[in-house]
Amino acid sequence: MSIWRRMLKKLVEVPREDARATAKTRLALPFTLGTAAFLMVGMQLVVLSFADAKVPLRLSQQEAVTERGKIYDRQGRVLATSLPAYELYADPRTIMNPYEVTAKLSDLLPHLTEEKIFSLITRNSNYAELSWRVSPAIYAKALERGIVGVYGRKRMTRFYPQKNEAAHVIGIVNKDNHGLTGIEAGLEDTLAKGEDVHMSIDIAVQAILRQEIQEEINNFHAIGGAGVVLDVQTGEIIALASLPDYNSNIYNQANTDAKFNRATKGVYELGSTFKIFNTAMALDSGRFSANDMIDVVSPLRVNGRPIDDFHPEKKPLNVAEVMIVSSNKGSARIADALGQEIQQKYLKELGLLDRLSLEIPEVASPLYPSRWKRLSTMTVSYGHGISVTPTHLASAVASVVGDGNRVYPSLLKGGLKKDFDEQVFTRETVNHIRAIMRRVVTHKRGTGKYADISGYVVGGKTGTSEKIVNGRYSKKLNITSFVGVFPSHDPRYVVVVMVDEPKGQKFSSYYATGGWVAAPAVGGFIRRAAPMLGVAPVNEKSPKIRPFLEVNSPQLDAEVQNASY
Repeated sequence: MSIWRRMLKKLVEVPREDARATAKTRLALPFTLGTAAFLMVGMQLVVLSFADAKVPLRLSQQEAVTERGKIYDRQGRVLATSLPAYELYADPRTIMNPYEVTAKLSDLLPHLTEEKIFSLITRNSNYAELSWRVSPAIYAKALERGIVGVYGRKRMTRFYPQKNEAAHVIGIVNKDNHGLTGIEAGLEDTLAKGEDVHMSIDIAVQAILRQEIQEEINNFHAIGGAGVVLDVQTGEIIALASLPDYNSNIYNQANTDAKFNRATKGVYELGSTFKIFNTAMALDSGRFSANDMIDVVSPLRVNGRPIDDFHPEKKPLNVAEVMIVSSNKGSARIADALGQEIQQKYLKELGLLDRLSLEIPEVASPLYPSRWKRLSTMTVSYGHGISVTPTHLASAVASVVGDGNRVYPSLLKGGLKKDFDEQVFTRETVNHIRAIMRRVVTHKRGTGKYADISGYVVGGKTGTSEKIVNGRYSKKLNITSFVGVFPSHDPRYVVVVMVDEPKGQKFSSYYATGGWVAAPAVGGFIRRAAPMLGVAPVNEKSPKIRPFLEVNSPQLDAEVQNASY
């Protein structure tokens, strides 16, 4: 028995014979009050014994409680609901024996030490919160003990049955049941009125995405990651993951890093994934055709800064090949020919220069050069000098590979309803990009082969960029990413995976690039989730599909080299 417990026991013992006379006088008033309290509690316990489902009564007057609306996933599974709970609090002014009260409360409030309980119930105040949320069972025990000076009131508390799954997008509420983050905050008015919300998220698909990203984080000892699955046709976000994450039911125990939403709030230079947009601009503007040759051999320096390729090229490449092998030099020269105005026009139309209008508050605005000069135009072409969220990337790629119209992402089932289309690219451009993205995955020099899943015609693009630390690029820390689409000949879904600070491993020949780190996560996701999403495997060599995937790449086919993936 602890010293504190022995002290409590001693202080609540019955007085000895020589103190009884004094005690009788001192106990007269407390006895009267105690008798009244006992009768009141006894009456409540009698009623409690007949209450439906043994729900305990309140100790203080209950205010009317409006039940908050539920949150469901797209299949009708509950993501957030309200359950009855009770708040326990004390009025220190009415507590006659704080030692006895502490002893009676200690096992009911394991989150508080006995010293803390004593401190709370002896403060100079008429209110001391003991617990803002206890179960009906604990509340009933407190009631049975008839602790004078301790009160309770019924409240509705939020419960998240999926725990960590989709925690960042579902969000949490505060003690007063008002939304603080995620959908809980973004749709506060709707939920507070008791109306339900049906999200676009499929929690089963969400679990697969989260698992695949976590596996790559573990494999490459990364500090975090994020992923987005987007319906190309509707803009609905089917899954959105940010890791590390937290159990929504114990949000206060999570650290700051876990609470941060990397998928919508974090902005990153996503590297060569931007070559998708650069190639689409080149083709759609009419300045280039897919077979136009680009100099990727000659040295390229701008304002004294060199632009190099991971694998130097020996011969010129055509526009399609520049994207397939991910040539920085080729992309920069294409962008230089297009110019700043054309580049900014397309990026603006794709939503890559503005904050997305999602239904949650945790959404960041892109970062890009305030003085957009020639060097910026060239580096932005391969994803350096511009930072966006993974959700920006997913929606912009959906706009490129869908039907050419701008895709607006949404976390609500059914997506955003639009009365008009905003065409960004022609159908011809869309078909070219689909075919080139497929070659990035299938060609021996393509960097995305680890995302290839038989039957699902996966296309994509890798991205690897140096991370900015304290305003400077780090040679040791990378952001790696992969954006995949499937099936390439008629895309239904876009999948983006980003992994933060992966470290090269022996099995990857110590590479930590997008092809080694992020592409396998996208491939693993598609293999497991495609059947759940209603995408059936096909034979891409069939006459109905093959013509949509043809790309003229004579230089690459004639002279195959190794890639870093």
